[in-house]
Amino acid sequence: MSGVSLAKNFFRVYVCLLALPVISFSQNATRTRQEIKLHFERAEAALKANSPDVAVNEFLAVLSLDPNNAEARANLGVIAFVQGDYTKARENLSQALKLQPSLWKAEALLGMCERRMGRLQSAQVHLAKAFPHLQDPKLRTQAGMDLVELDYRNGDMASTVEVLSALEQLDPTNVDVLYVAYRTFSALADHALDSIALTSPDSARMHQIMAQHLVNEGDLQGAVAQYQMALGLDSSLTGAHFELGEAILQNSKSEPAREQAQKEFEAALALNPYDSKAEVWLGIVYALDKDLKTALKHYERALELDPDDIDAHTGLAKLLMAMGETEKARDQLAEAIHLDPLDAVAHYRLFTLYRQLGRTSDARQELATFNEIQNHKKRITAVYQQMRKAPASSQVMNPDIPE
Repeated sequence: MSGVSLAKNFFRVYVCLLALPVISFSQNATRTRQEIKLHFERAEAALKANSPDVAVNEFLAVLSLDPNNAEARANLGVIAFVQGDYTKARENLSQALKLQPSLWKAEALLGMCERRMGRLQSAQVHLAKAFPHLQDPKLRTQAGMDLVELDYRNGDMASTVEVLSALEQLDPTNVDVLYVAYRTFSALADHALDSIALTSPDSARMHQIMAQHLVNEGDLQGAVAQYQMALGLDSSLTGAHFELGEAILQNSKSEPAREQAQKEFEAALALNPYDSKAEVWLGIVYALDKDLKTALKHYERALELDPDDIDAHTGLAKLLMAMGETEKARDQLAEAIHLDPLDAVAHYRLFTLYRQLGRTSDARQELATFNEIQNHKKRITAVYQQMRKAPASSQVMNPDIPE
């Protein structure tokens, strides 16, 4: 994009936001009000025509008639900002805010301007003050991105995460926002890992981290060994019993593996009776053992603990299908899809259910949705393979879904 086109787009997004309707002036004469209105209209027309110099003259004419006109001063600041004259932009935006402190767009632009001038502390103050009040998506996104950088630099992780969360909610598909989130959380994870490796290289937590990494790499046997080392150092290590049981069952569904995994899930529940995931996986174990009645109890207990547990809904639905309770199974799958419309397991099991019931059209629709989700996951997997690592989600066991 050329510099002229970029400036033109920027003017449309930012300057027009600040060109607020003229409400009151220091001079009350009707003629003066009319002249000021005319200058604003000419300035707006000039900006639309990408003639910022003409617009500047019109805003200066407004100030000659009304020196305390905050909107004209703010627009001069925006034009200077777009043109890269941050000193002049800072001066005009600051004066505009002195005249009207509630010009939140001007406050945000002042912070963005000062960040580019290296005035990082004051930039952070202005951006943090303005960000909660910004409504325009483009301005809110750019101001938020600047604020995230400054918060992270200052070590304010709470604010960093809060702003990133707001930006992702504003535009969940914004690649730039997602990239910053990825870089931020990756840096935090790397820093934490380096600190653990430096201070406690042989700790239970370090072995647990190594096990998690091996799971992501697909080395389940290595992961099991690392989990066992971790628990040998700390038998009450949070999450380790559950993760070990999960790794064992993902690696093998043989009877000895099921028995070993069951012990780990029971150990997890002994440490935390409210561990819904451990209940879900006990349901999986007993279902594999063909003990549907006990499996049913564990799935129902999991849903008591966490009604939004999708795995519990889909697991319970599979049991209900095996027991001939098709309507109850459909309700469970419908709830799972309501909680996560992209859950492949729920769509595949609903396809299977409709096919059994002879509902061909519904089955065809669910199968199409399932295939679409699977193709999407394959594209993601291909990207990870290019990065020479497989996502942890690819290791989740879905025994009734074809490879």
